[in-house]
Amino acid sequence: MDHLEMVEKLRAKANVSYEEARDALEACDWDLLDALLMLESEGRLNEEKQAEYTTRPKTEEKPRAERRKRGEGVLSQLMRGLGRFIRKCNAVTVQIKKGGETRMELSMTVVILLVAFMFWWVIAAALIAMIFGYRYSVKGLRIDDDVNQAMDKAGDFVNNVVNVTPVKVVHEDEHKDTDSDENK
Repeated sequence: MDHLEMVEKLRAKANVSYEEARDALEACDWDLLDALLMLESEGRLNEEKQAEYTTRPKTEEKPRAERRKRGEGVLSQLMRGLGRFIRKCNAVTVQIKKGGETRMELSMTVVILLVAFMFWWVIAAALIAMIFGYRYSVKGLRIDDDVNQAMDKAGDFVNNVVNVTPVKVVHEDEHKDTDSDENK
């Protein structure tokens, strides 16, 4: 086999250019197998896509084995979603204020866990704190203005209930007595 045939054969097998095939053969003293191994070890083989034929309908879904390799099972998707939820909750804080001064700041994740595990205690503590003048606000939400307005209204309501000024009730008899005293 002459050099030109060897170059053409290497080009067909390795799917490389004419110059690459000739240089590889020259470097390996015109040994076709050595030249092919050298191209492969250097990562210069250009693999052609092989034609695939199937009777199955073409779908975009990955086979189950590929999903398992990449960790895309139902559990991993659930965990990934839970991780995103926790990150978003950690970006939101609930501030507890008194007299305009922030006394405590809690992550929304902590608030959710407290409400989930100690619901009645948290509700009672929040109401008692509101009676003593504490206010709550949320920071970090896109809708925090609406939420904070609602919390301010709740705080105002509690203040109105707690700070009721006593009203003196005057009976009709007393009212008549004061009228007659004024007439005298």
